[in-house]
Amino acid sequence: MILSLFTILNTTQIFAIENDEIKATEKIKNNPTMMQILKKIEQSKKILAEMQEGKKIQAQQDKAIQEARNIANARLNEEMGRMNKNNEPFTPQNAFVKFVSKKPIEIQGIYVSMFNYQQDKIKSAQNIRDQIIAGGGKTKDAWDTYYKNSATSRVQMISLNKDFNVKYANSDAKLQQIFDSKGKIPRTD
Repeated sequence: MILSLFTILNTTQIFAIENDEIKATEKIKNNPTMMQILKKIEQSKKILAEMQEGKKIQAQQDKAIQEARNIANARLNEEMGRMNKNNEPFTPQNAFVKFVSKKPIEIQGIYVSMFNYQQDKIKSAQNIRDQIIAGGGKTKDAWDTYYKNSATSRVQMISLNKDFNVKYANSDAKLQQIFDSKGKIPRTD
């Protein structure tokens, strides 16, 4: 029955709503059920047109927002580049190089090696932290692991200092053996 109604509707002359009036043939106008169906169809068309118009407006707004974001991001990157260039002399590496350049040449290698050692530990700790977070681990656990892996104990620092003193020819291994694990010369009183 419904199929036959749609067939009748499609084969007869039906026009769109103009000024809230449905134009149809006299046969359809005299049949209240068909008029009701026709009204529902026209209402559905209006609703669909409004939804499609809403989607177009939303798409335009989304496009405008994305363009604004892109412009803001470009400005931010430009400003960050300018700021990084202005602050380049004050980066940890450059500040350290300036500090080390004031030390005697004989011991500069020791300072640079200690700095590089610590930077390598920090990078390694960052990688481990990022792996924990990427694997779904807790942020607190990731940071605890980071702190644990990036830290250098006093005993490690003294041991490294002994090794670097020997490596850079500022001392010999026999002389470095005199110092204990705390970096002190034992008393002989």
